[in-house]
Amino acid sequence: MNDLKITGYRIFVPDVATALPFYRDLLSLPVRAVADDGGFAVLDAGIMLILEPVGDDPNLTRRFTGVSFEVADITAAYQELRGKGVEFADGPHMQEWGGKLAHFMDPGGNTLTIVEYPTR
Repeated sequence: MNDLKITGYRIFVPDVATALPFYRDLLSLPVRAVADDGGFAVLDAGIMLILEPVGDDPNLTRRFTGVSFEVADITAAYQELRGKGVEFADGPHMQEWGGKLAHFMDPGGNTLTIVEYPTR
């Protein structure tokens, strides 16, 4: 099973139509597909990010997703996203392993991360 790889990640949102502009316009992720009935949206972030409505389980949203977006300059990315109105839980901060992280929220309250890895 050496051919296993992650090709997609599902993020649950209260409403796909509300979340889509955030991911498409503010994060500048290309849209690959959108269901006519609002049942899902697929965006290209190096892997497919699949936005799905939360349905009857509100516990699937407003949580830490574990999704990290790599950026070359975290300070510039942080300032750009804040300028677009993206809400951050914290500013860029150094990690023990030498990189920097900052956490931000999507419209459904899900936490995402931008990360700058240390140069080698």
